[in-house]
Amino acid sequence: MKILYFDPILGVSGDMMLAALIDLGVSKKFLRERLKFVTGTDIRVGRVNREGVSARTVRFSIKKPIKEKQFIPLINKSKLPASIKSQAISIIEKIFAVEKKVHHTRHLHLHELADADTLLDVVGVLVAIDYLSVDRVFSKPAKAGKGFIKTVEGNMPAFNFATAELLRGFPVHFLPISAELTTPTGAAILSTIATPKENLVMSRIEKVGLGAGSMNIKGHPNLLRVFLGKSHDFLSDECTIIETNIDDMNPQDYEALFENLYAAGALEVFLTPTIMKKSRPGILLTVLCQEHLDRIVDVLFEHTTSIGFRVSNTKRLKFSRKIVRFASPYGKVAVKLIEHDGKTKFSLEYRDLKRIAQKQSLAISEVRNRITQFFEKKLVKNSR
Repeated sequence: MKILYFDPILGVSGDMMLAALIDLGVSKKFLRERLKFVTGTDIRVGRVNREGVSARTVRFSIKKPIKEKQFIPLINKSKLPASIKSQAISIIEKIFAVEKKVHHTRHLHLHELADADTLLDVVGVLVAIDYLSVDRVFSKPAKAGKGFIKTVEGNMPAFNFATAELLRGFPVHFLPISAELTTPTGAAILSTIATPKENLVMSRIEKVGLGAGSMNIKGHPNLLRVFLGKSHDFLSDECTIIETNIDDMNPQDYEALFENLYAAGALEVFLTPTIMKKSRPGILLTVLCQEHLDRIVDVLFEHTTSIGFRVSNTKRLKFSRKIVRFASPYGKVAVKLIEHDGKTKFSLEYRDLKRIAQKQSLAISEVRNRITQFFEKKLVKNSR
């Protein structure tokens, strides 16, 4: 799997992302051609040193001012691929919505954002990623500075209100640096195109690009790094394992225990028969989770007889998967597609099979066989 992995060493902005991608090898001629939908625009690529490290910079030369209300019509009229148009409009609308929310006004003005630069940064980054033909985009956590910065509206937090809104759900590391490290445009692009990943295993790094921020922050390299390389088809993450041995619970109580554990945020819950001290038969209860550990422990206290638990962290490898719904001759069925090393296998949703079996007065095994044959033919046809 071909991937991009952004590493905000100090921060991220739209121009830093584009500069890093150009440094990675994206053609300036290709960018100029794709960005010519904004009349009179030229892209200027330079090079600067940040704390002794050489990195690219990008600046746009724009002959005619462009107002925010022109952004989306310009994108729609352009000859950009439909996928880039759609994603660019989504990012622009996200920025607009957040700015209106922060300033509590119906009328939009981007204030600290350089109007046309915002449009060109957003589209430029998407065009550059399209040029590289990557399968997935990942990123390390964004960075936020401390203190206040001067704006046209007075002193504002370095981690400004719009940027914070745009990074909702995205991990952020706060640094003791009095500067705006992540801009709203950078936050909007990164949170839309990239999956956050603190620790990512790359099987091979092919290229590295460096983009420099406009500020020269003494003692800190104001750089954004991006890696182009290969990763295994499977995804990796970490989870917490909670285990306990039980030999004195009524078996009927486990049904309610499972329901409450899943409601509390458990990923998986399962029981393993075991032999305990004095040769007594017992149960090993195992719970997997990634968050809400406190809620899960509360459930275990309330709904089990255990007086303690073993807790450990482990790494999971997961094959790439997605769920699709397709129309079979018997009705719609959800199918989980699992991909690895160029191969695909699938799993039919049991609840849909059960529903169809009851409606058709057939055995579930018969429904599974018929729909499996139908879906296999569909996969073969689509692969040609």
